[in-house]
This record gives sequence, C-alpha cells and structure tokens, in this order.
Amino acid sequence: MKKLIILFVTLAVFSVEAQSLKTMTDKVEKTTGSADQSSFLDKFAGDQVKKLTKKFNLSEKQQSQASELVVSQLKSDKFKKLIGSFSPAQLLSGGAKEDVSKALKNDESFKSGMSDILTDEQKSKAKETKTKM
Repeated sequence: MKKLIILFVTLAVFSVEAQSLKTMTDKVEKTTGSADQSSFLDKFAGDQVKKLTKKFNLSEKQQSQASELVVSQLKSDKFKKLIGSFSPAQLLSGGAKEDVSKALKNDESFKSGMSDILTDEQKSKAKETKTKM
C-alpha cells in the first residue's frame, strides 16, 4: 500500500511538471511568433518605404506618412491573416516578402492612401511608369 501511494504521488508530480512544461513551451512559441511577425513588419515596412521613396522621390513628411500607411495596412485583418500563413522562418528569410508586397500594391485601400500622400507630379510619374511597363 505504501508503494502504491508513493507511485501515485510520483505520477502526480510528473503530470504537474509535464503540464507546467507544456504551458511554458506554449508561451515561448507565442512570444517567438509575435516577435518574428513584429520584426518582419518593421523590416518590411522600412523596405517598402525605401522603395517608394526611390520610385517617387518622397519628402521626409511623405516618407513618414507612407510608413504609417504601410504599417497600418500590415496590421489590418487581411494582412495579419496573410502574414500568419507564413512560417517564422519564411518571414525572417524573406520568402514571404514578395507575396506580401504584391498584395499590398494591389490593395485598394493602400492605393487610395498613397494617392492622398503623393503630389500630382508624383502621381503622373506613377502613371507613366505603368504605361511603360
């Protein structure tokens, strides 16, 4: 009987430790996933603003506005879902950048926001570029 009680207590301790370890592992995975997405968003937004600045010769103010626009788009439900479909490795290695970039460029809300940021001259340049392609 004494051995049975000791065995039961030992199993109970192992069970509690296993649950504790599982909870800790889940928390680490969630934190790591959030950090991966966050670093992806920051890097991606910076890269997009650099491309837009080069393409349209954006002023400092326009760069700030474009950065806010890109970040707000990436935090929308549509883009959260898209970004969430990639593994952390794909996000950090850049494998997801092209897909997210295409989705962003084709997003009507993003186009509208950029239209509000660009000057008429910059909009004309954008139209010329599309025609030449």
